[in-house]
Amino acid sequence: MKLLLRRGFQRTVVHDRMACVNAVMFRRVWRGTNETVLAYSDSEALAYRVPERHVDPADPFVVDPDLALWQCGGEFLDVASQLLELPPVAGHSTF
Repeated sequence: MKLLLRRGFQRTVVHDRMACVNAVMFRRVWRGTNETVLAYSDSEALAYRVPERHVDPADPFVVDPDLALWQCGGEFLDVASQLLELPPVAGHSTF
């Protein structure tokens, strides 16, 4: 979690109305790209990268798979690590 925060992610608690549970959301937006990790627990998480215009901040649990640039589900550490290891979006630099 600390690595996500050091990399510019903001942490908030969000409520999943469909599953009736809270999740910890780590989200950052950079140059029109939204990167999000939703952690239900250590063993259940979802991460995705999607153009910012295709994300509803009020419901981060719903992402159209046809619009996602990348998405992954699994254990929190695995999906967060995979997201952080992605190359920059085409046409963008990390600097």
